Amino acid sequence: MITSRRDYILRIIDEVTQLIARVIFKRRSGADQEALEIVVEGCERLFSMERDQLFRFTPDQHFAMLIENEPPELARDKVLLYAALNTEAGKIYSRLGNRELARATATNALRFALKARTIESNEPPPKFAPDVDELVSVLGEETLDAEMRSLLGR
Repeated sequence: MITSRRDYILRIIDEVTQLIARVIFKRRSGADQEALEIVVEGCERLFSMERDQLFRFTPDQHFAMLIENEPPELARDKVLLYAALNTEAGKIYSRLGNRELARATATNALRFALKARTIESNEPPPKFAPDVDELVSVLGEETLDAEMRSLLGR
């Protein structure tokens, strides 16, 4: 049972990683709305939940849902996948000129990328992990809340 659960989670991680690659391709080719739709599909797949339910939860609840009953390395990768999806959404919203959503999703991406660092793992971060320094640069370190500044200091 444990092996099948692990295989299932690894399959989800692989599928969402492929979706991120599609998002990047669509974003770079200017298909922003399609890219945003793929971001949402990735979130739905990662959480195994429809969007109308998924986006009712807070970031803290999302974090708890991602790590619940998962071994550390899988929990960390799921958190980083969510951070990567938010990073891509932020880039798309920025290009569309929606500064409020760009900032909100970039902030969420940074929060999850930093929280992923608190999960013990002997494995290096996966290639899809967002660049924390890049996110801090986009947001401006002076605008970060106390929790994120604390996480940055670790």
